[in-house]
Amino acid sequence: MYKDRYIRRKGEFLDNKDINPKNRKVTEKFFEFEEYKLKRKQGLAEVDEKSYKTLYFYVGRLINLNNWFKNKDWSKLTEEEIKKLIDDLEDGKITTHKGTRFTDRSLYYQMIKGKLFDLVGKSFIATQILKEFSIKGREFRDEVRYIEEESFRKIVDCAPKSEHKCLMWLAFDIGENIGTLLELTREDFQRQINPDTNEPEYLVMLTKDRIKRSRTARGETTNHQETVKYLDIILRNLKPASPKTSTSRYRRSLKTLNELHPENKLFKFGHKASVKFFDRAVVRAGVKCLPGGQKVTWKDLRSSMACNLLRKEWSRDEVNARLGHKPSSRIIDSYINYLSLDRRKPQKKVYESSLKKIEADFEKQKEVSKLQGLKIENLREDIKQIKTDFKLAMEKQRKQLIEIVMELKKGQVKPIVVKSH
Repeated sequence: MYKDRYIRRKGEFLDNKDINPKNRKVTEKFFEFEEYKLKRKQGLAEVDEKSYKTLYFYVGRLINLNNWFKNKDWSKLTEEEIKKLIDDLEDGKITTHKGTRFTDRSLYYQMIKGKLFDLVGKSFIATQILKEFSIKGREFRDEVRYIEEESFRKIVDCAPKSEHKCLMWLAFDIGENIGTLLELTREDFQRQINPDTNEPEYLVMLTKDRIKRSRTARGETTNHQETVKYLDIILRNLKPASPKTSTSRYRRSLKTLNELHPENKLFKFGHKASVKFFDRAVVRAGVKCLPGGQKVTWKDLRSSMACNLLRKEWSRDEVNARLGHKPSSRIIDSYINYLSLDRRKPQKKVYESSLKKIEADFEKQKEVSKLQGLKIENLREDIKQIKTDFKLAMEKQRKQLIEIVMELKKGQVKPIVVKSH
């Protein structure tokens, strides 16, 4: 739980004697303000798990800022020092633990121009620099990353357990974040029969308390029968987690796995375990992201679902709704452009126009053939009637001839005498 992790990490920061005491004091006030603000902003009586997640990541950024400013009292920072930090982040001199440039530097800029530096009277400096040079600190890259359904199936085949396969199919089918899917319980699933296909499906409830705040709460029906198959297995065999005690380093007090994963919770493992078995399956399957060949992650299954549906002629709005985006969202456009779906529409219209012409000609030919068939059928009927009439006439003449012969035999008819001249 992010609450436990936040409290632990915040405590470690505030109790660390190596950190400038004035910065620790400012940080304590900052957290008091943010906890109250997040609670009131969301209309909550208490800070919820999502807000604790936000606060947890604040601690990491505060540690970084303190290190980057070399543990100097923030109230004593000069304009040159603040500008140098911004320049170093923008120029990639300050990097992540992987040695790469921070893609979302705006998260740090929000802190040094917001409440944190308001408390030390320095926020106006960062605000002026960022505004003057139009620095946004966020890279809106339209990077396309996805895998095709065939590749996804290869990854699933390499997963060792039904629980793993079930989670993979849910991620590819429903398209929600892995963190949300891991929190789903028995009560979030409703099995039903699709009235159009007469096949079983599940209605998956994605409630507001589980999804990202920027997304729409919704219920999504499954599209794939494999998802239904594995959900049937998991839901039928739900059991309490092992009574063993968790030794997670993220928790001060030990908790049993039953406390962490209640019986009605579908998946009795966390995010770290899910990444581990997914990465292993990806390596075994030998699958890479298209088109750049990047390593496949859980997040890529979400974009892969969108591409799969777009190719099956779902509309932009339908895919956006399934992703939980607003109709105005343009995030999906980069995939539409890459797949050339919009550029294919004129070709499709030409094709459909030609197809309609062919269909019209075919229908016209069918009418001509139908008329010819009727004429032939009428001619057959006429011939048949003529044959019948001819047979009747011949039968009548035969009967008359028989009567004449019979009368001649009885002598009732005088023979015709031919006179000679």
